[in-house]
Amino acid sequence: MFVENYRDGNAAAFLAGGEASAVPYARISDEEWRVWRMFLPHKSEQFERSALMNISADTLELSYGIPFSVTGEMQRAAQYFDRVEIWRKRALNKDPIAVGVRGNERYLIARWGLDKLIPFEQIKKSVPMILAFKYGTSALGALGCLGALWFLAWGLL
Repeated sequence: MFVENYRDGNAAAFLAGGEASAVPYARISDEEWRVWRMFLPHKSEQFERSALMNISADTLELSYGIPFSVTGEMQRAAQYFDRVEIWRKRALNKDPIAVGVRGNERYLIARWGLDKLIPFEQIKKSVPMILAFKYGTSALGALGCLGALWFLAWGLL
């Protein structure tokens, strides 16, 4: 199991009274969030702060399939966020992410997967392919392809 934690290393300094950001996790910009939503379009779970702090890590692991190391990080992160969401692909369990939501801002808490995790830069580069597949398989895309084939066949006659 591969797990990436996105907690800032200065989190302990903040808790001890040092200077650090109010939330010790990486903020997700609007552009990055669009990429994540294309790569992982399905919000499979959502936990409110109080529910997440009161549920056991074993229950999270057994009921929701979230690895034990991620459940612990989610519970530590719950104090900073209104809710924590788990985003995945629908059919595949490929590199899901835990996202903390505070107001309108989103923060990346952790990623995990069975295989080596795909780097975010590679995911970002694959967005045009994701969009092409999405629109190419839609009803309008299929109709457009049929029209192009009809036009090609008409030209051959």
